Amino acid sequence: MITVKKKKTISIKDAKLRNIRDTLRYVISEVKVGFVRDLIYRESRDDIDEGEIPILSDRIDTLNTAWKNSICVCPVCGSRTSDMTYNPVEEKWFCVRCYKENQAFYIKRGEGYLYP
Repeated sequence: MITVKKKKTISIKDAKLRNIRDTLRYVISEVKVGFVRDLIYRESRDDIDEGEIPILSDRIDTLNTAWKNSICVCPVCGSRTSDMTYNPVEEKWFCVRCYKENQAFYIKRGEGYLYP
Protein backbone atom coordinates (compact mmCIF):
# COMPACT_ATOMS: atom_id res chain seq x y z
CA MET A 1 0.00 0.00 0.00
CA ILE A 2 1.24 3.47 -0.90
CA THR A 3 1.28 5.97 1.95
CA VAL A 4 0.61 9.58 0.97
CA LYS A 5 1.99 12.13 3.44
CA LYS A 6 0.53 15.28 1.85
CA LYS A 7 -2.83 16.31 0.52
CA LYS A 8 -3.18 14.94 -2.99
CA THR A 9 -5.95 15.34 -5.56
CA ILE A 10 -6.44 12.87 -8.38
CA SER A 11 -8.45 14.32 -11.26
CA ILE A 12 -9.23 12.59 -14.52
CA LYS A 13 -10.19 14.82 -17.43
CA ASP A 14 -10.50 12.23 -20.21
CA ALA A 15 -14.07 10.90 -20.48
CA LYS A 16 -12.96 7.37 -21.42
CA LEU A 17 -10.60 7.16 -18.46
CA ARG A 18 -13.33 8.49 -16.13
CA ASN A 19 -15.64 5.79 -17.43
CA ILE A 20 -13.02 3.11 -16.76
CA ARG A 21 -12.38 4.50 -13.25
CA ASP A 22 -16.09 4.61 -12.45
CA THR A 23 -16.65 1.10 -13.78
CA LEU A 24 -13.78 -0.28 -11.70
CA ARG A 25 -15.15 1.45 -8.61
CA TYR A 26 -18.58 -0.06 -9.33
CA VAL A 27 -17.13 -3.57 -9.72
CA ILE A 28 -15.13 -3.25 -6.50
CA SER A 29 -18.26 -1.98 -4.74
CA GLU A 30 -20.33 -4.92 -5.93
CA VAL A 31 -17.67 -7.41 -4.79
CA LYS A 32 -17.51 -5.76 -1.37
CA VAL A 33 -21.31 -5.80 -1.06
CA GLY A 34 -21.35 -9.48 -2.04
CA PHE A 35 -18.76 -10.37 0.58
CA VAL A 36 -20.63 -8.46 3.28
CA ARG A 37 -23.94 -10.05 2.23
CA ASP A 38 -22.40 -13.53 2.45
CA LEU A 39 -20.94 -12.81 5.89
CA ILE A 40 -24.27 -11.47 7.16
CA TYR A 41 -26.04 -14.54 5.77
CA ARG A 42 -23.58 -16.85 7.55
CA GLU A 43 -23.96 -14.81 10.74
CA SER A 44 -27.76 -15.10 10.66
CA ARG A 45 -27.94 -18.88 10.13
CA ASP A 46 -29.39 -20.91 12.97
CA ASP A 47 -26.71 -23.62 12.80
CA ILE A 48 -23.78 -21.23 13.29
CA ASP A 49 -21.48 -21.65 16.26
CA GLU A 50 -21.85 -18.65 18.58
CA GLY A 51 -18.07 -18.29 18.71
CA GLU A 52 -18.09 -17.50 14.99
CA ILE A 53 -20.43 -14.49 15.26
CA PRO A 54 -17.81 -12.05 16.64
CA ILE A 55 -15.33 -13.22 13.98
CA LEU A 56 -17.84 -12.64 11.19
CA SER A 57 -18.82 -9.26 12.66
CA ASP A 58 -15.15 -8.23 12.77
CA ARG A 59 -14.74 -9.23 9.14
CA ILE A 60 -17.79 -7.17 8.15
CA ASP A 61 -16.43 -4.16 10.07
CA THR A 62 -13.00 -4.59 8.48
CA LEU A 63 -14.48 -4.68 4.97
CA ASN A 64 -16.67 -1.64 5.64
CA THR A 65 -13.77 0.33 7.14
CA ALA A 66 -11.46 -0.53 4.25
CA TRP A 67 -14.18 0.51 1.80
CA LYS A 68 -14.80 3.86 3.51
CA ASN A 69 -11.05 4.60 3.65
CA SER A 70 -10.43 3.67 0.01
CA ILE A 71 -10.28 5.93 -3.03
CA CYS A 72 -13.36 4.14 -4.40
CA VAL A 73 -15.97 6.04 -2.40
CA CYS A 74 -16.31 9.36 -0.59
CA PRO A 75 -17.01 8.58 3.09
CA VAL A 76 -19.18 11.71 3.40
CA CYS A 77 -21.50 11.68 0.38
CA GLY A 78 -20.87 8.18 -0.96
CA SER A 79 -19.90 9.36 -4.45
CA ARG A 80 -18.19 6.73 -6.57
CA THR A 81 -17.85 8.89 -9.68
CA SER A 82 -15.92 11.91 -8.41
CA ASP A 83 -12.31 13.00 -8.51
CA MET A 84 -10.83 12.43 -5.07
CA THR A 85 -8.61 14.32 -2.62
CA TYR A 86 -6.57 12.53 0.03
CA ASN A 87 -6.56 13.94 3.56
CA PRO A 88 -3.29 12.84 5.21
CA VAL A 89 -4.56 13.75 8.68
CA GLU A 90 -7.57 11.43 8.52
CA GLU A 91 -5.86 9.06 6.07
CA LYS A 92 -9.00 8.99 3.90
CA TRP A 93 -10.03 9.98 0.39
CA PHE A 94 -12.87 12.47 -0.08
CA CYS A 95 -14.54 13.72 -3.24
CA VAL A 96 -13.21 17.16 -4.14
CA ARG A 97 -16.49 18.87 -3.19
CA CYS A 98 -16.75 17.27 0.27
CA TYR A 99 -13.07 17.93 0.94
CA LYS A 100 -13.50 21.64 0.16
CA GLU A 101 -16.67 21.87 2.29
CA ASN A 102 -14.99 20.11 5.22
CA GLN A 103 -11.90 22.26 4.81
CA ALA A 104 -13.97 25.47 4.93
CA PHE A 105 -15.88 24.19 7.98
CA TYR A 106 -12.75 23.32 9.93
CA ILE A 107 -11.02 26.56 8.99
CA LYS A 108 -14.01 28.49 10.45
CA ARG A 109 -13.69 26.44 13.64
CA GLY A 110 -10.00 27.27 13.87
CA GLU A 111 -9.01 23.68 13.11
CA GLY A 112 -7.79 24.14 9.55
CA TYR A 113 -4.87 21.84 10.28
CA LEU A 114 -7.33 18.91 10.05
CA TYR A 115 -7.85 19.63 6.35
CA PRO A 116 -4.57 21.00 4.94
